[in-house]
Amino acid sequence: MKILPAGVLKPGYFIAALFFLNCLLIYPQSEKEDLPNVVFILADDVGYADLGIDGGTVPTPNIDSLARMGMRFTDAHSPAALCAPSRFSLLTGSYPYRNGRPGGSWDINNSSGFSANGDRTNAGRHVTVAEIMQNAGYKTAFFGKMHLGGIVYDTLGNVITQKNKINSMEYSRGVDDGLNEHGFDYWLGLLSGIQHEPYAYFENGNYKPIDPENPATNESTRLLKDGFYKVSGNGLSEIVEAARVPARGDEDYDSSQAGIILSNGAVDFIDRHIQENEENGSEKPFLLYYSSQAIHVPHSPPFDFDGDPETIDEQVYGKTGAMTSDVLYELDLQVGKIMDKLKDEGILENTLIIFTSDNGALWPRITHYGNASHDNNGPLRDYKASIYEGGHRVPFIAKWGDGTEKGSVIKPGSISDQTIVGHDWVATMYELTAQNMEEDQAKDSSSLLPILTGKQSENDSLHEFILYQAGFARDGAIREGDLVLMVDRENEATELYDLSNDLGQDNNLIEKPEFQETIKRLKAKFLKYNDHDNDTVEPRTTKAFSIK
Repeated sequence: MKILPAGVLKPGYFIAALFFLNCLLIYPQSEKEDLPNVVFILADDVGYADLGIDGGTVPTPNIDSLARMGMRFTDAHSPAALCAPSRFSLLTGSYPYRNGRPGGSWDINNSSGFSANGDRTNAGRHVTVAEIMQNAGYKTAFFGKMHLGGIVYDTLGNVITQKNKINSMEYSRGVDDGLNEHGFDYWLGLLSGIQHEPYAYFENGNYKPIDPENPATNESTRLLKDGFYKVSGNGLSEIVEAARVPARGDEDYDSSQAGIILSNGAVDFIDRHIQENEENGSEKPFLLYYSSQAIHVPHSPPFDFDGDPETIDEQVYGKTGAMTSDVLYELDLQVGKIMDKLKDEGILENTLIIFTSDNGALWPRITHYGNASHDNNGPLRDYKASIYEGGHRVPFIAKWGDGTEKGSVIKPGSISDQTIVGHDWVATMYELTAQNMEEDQAKDSSSLLPILTGKQSENDSLHEFILYQAGFARDGAIREGDLVLMVDRENEATELYDLSNDLGQDNNLIEKPEFQETIKRLKAKFLKYNDHDNDTVEPRTTKAFSIK
């Protein structure tokens, strides 16, 4: 069944021409009518103040340069305060609860999060941003950590539906209902992230052994227990989640090499895409969705980012004095590698690059940075998985241009205080490619394009309100302006904060008489959009984008 958004225009000149006319006043190369390439970079567990540009002490020069050449948002939020639920939203533009899995599709004993239907009365599915870009003529690719579900089989051919059965997976069957079925022409990923089984890479649904000489079957796997493994000679691999039962993975699996493998894959994709364009005499743009493993545990940086154990050309391990900050430094190297490739191919200026994180900063108990003064969360309260600001306020940077005002769509060095959600980039792609949005798609996403291009005033809010979700959707909140009302799992309003004068959320206003009517109104609005106890379809929180 082919599902396309209403009003989709065919790839080619008509989309390009329409976009050109719409952006004529701000496009840096007015004679060039093609759409930009798009690179979306998703960091893992990078907090509000982790980056150098935000006051962090760990060197992140490449990411910082994106901010200096583009726009940095100070009030950006991940869709949830934990990775798996956010990852569904960042690909669909809808809050995590929309597919009936507010806690996310953590492991591959779940079907794809895009096929799951959270609206109950709606027989459709969730269209991904990759499908939107394909409709506009883009080549699409995904690299990295997934947590998006999928269908895998045991050695008897049965679908695995229980977490404790994953070790019985038949690797030669690969994974079905994967990203190829949801808009990506190519993908290379870790199905359950760097920290969960299967500890192996899958390419377009097929098991891809790290040693290309090995068969893509269970013969190339083994059971791994907690602890360190010296595999490649270029780092120490660590397994941290298999304490109770050994977990199956590639016999050559090495967590310290994940960033090298994934970033090399991204560069190779750009190479192949350019070669295909040359062979076909076309200028087809691409979408590259790069989902880094950094800086999630295990914090196991490689010795050398170039991957050669004989020489240290780009030191990572020991660079900053602690493994957590070494991996943050490595994340920056991954970003730099992709940027360098774009620059070398002469396409950096006409590539829209977006950088953000899947949730807030890591908890202090597991973060040991080389510099004791490094504060990964600044003034914010609490950390990853929390409903407080520290759980979900994250870096968000967008760059499009050559770093000069004349040659950039996004003004270099600009800062926006607009309240946005990471999945707003999905609606941005609808507008960028001039496609109408169906009412039941991207239900919580607003296009950032007017903000990025300076056409919308900072005083004109992008969202009337936004919703917050804690780690596993146990607690939530609604934010309207600077007021945040927290609602617990019993649907009781418990805390109210005014972020305009209390960013650290120290002063709970819930008992103040002057706020009682506001609390009642905000609670009713929150429950209207979070009522999972009945069979009604929760309404959109944003207006569906349509071509004017």
